[in-house]
Amino acid sequence: MAQLPPFASVLKSNDVEDLVNRYVHRTLAYLFVRSIFKTRITPNMITLSTVVVGFVAGSAFIWGTPTAMFVGGACLWAAAILDGADGILARAKDLQSEFGRALDGSADVLVAVFTVFPAFYHIWVTHHNPYHLALMVPALGLTVMHLAVYDFYKESYLRGTRPGQGGEGRDADDIDETVRSAKEKGPIVQMAVKYILVPHLQRQKAVLNWLNPDAWRLSQVLQSDDQTAEIYRKNNVWPMRLWALVSLAPHSYLMAMCAMLDRLDVYLYIRVFLMNGIFLVAILWQRHATCKTIEELAGVGAIKVSGTERSFTT
Repeated sequence: MAQLPPFASVLKSNDVEDLVNRYVHRTLAYLFVRSIFKTRITPNMITLSTVVVGFVAGSAFIWGTPTAMFVGGACLWAAAILDGADGILARAKDLQSEFGRALDGSADVLVAVFTVFPAFYHIWVTHHNPYHLALMVPALGLTVMHLAVYDFYKESYLRGTRPGQGGEGRDADDIDETVRSAKEKGPIVQMAVKYILVPHLQRQKAVLNWLNPDAWRLSQVLQSDDQTAEIYRKNNVWPMRLWALVSLAPHSYLMAMCAMLDRLDVYLYIRVFLMNGIFLVAILWQRHATCKTIEELAGVGAIKVSGTERSFTT
């Protein structure tokens, strides 16, 4: 049986992850994968186990005792680590697929449902504060936006900086091909792609066309090589690291820590005020970075810019 590849070779890129996820989650996830690498456990099995652990976390939040909250927070943190382990195992065994991506997205949604709503319930029964109720709606809606935008910039960054390797999945302009290939793989794959992956990609495209249409159009035409990769990374690495702060990993471990301390109300404030402040700065920084990237790529002849709406061609 093949040996587990070195740690660095099964990671996506240090630039697209925050420090805790990079040095804590990924390390623990790799150690877990090493322990099960020669078994018959598959990436999809790990993904499904994430859902089970997330359900246990949510049940603990509803139970609500100090001990239960500590256990629930620990389970949520474990789910975040497992969420990285399935991808590491898939890359190590070359088992990546659109179904795996859709299943991973489905698992993320289920873990969110199993934990966020019980967390809201716990905050309400603990504090009975109407102000908390008012914050729950933007906390939920804006977090969905954060994750969609981060995923787009992550995929664009991986495509733009890794010539010949690219990102991990399709974008919204490949939806027809995604659905067509899913039909050939059975009803379960088709449902996961149709009801989870495709809506996510469509939502992503709508949000990006509103926030930064140039970034969206550039992502559709850029053919990465060593020269363009250097330009792309130089201009986008720091905005990308800021986007990583509003990704799923910080959401999970910050919520887990607050849960273990039985202060989920603090997490609610972090989510609404701190994370949205970071998100706003990231939007403005990224728009500037995108303009610089386009200017420099056009300067070396990698793309051509035309029209008042800035359409790009290679």
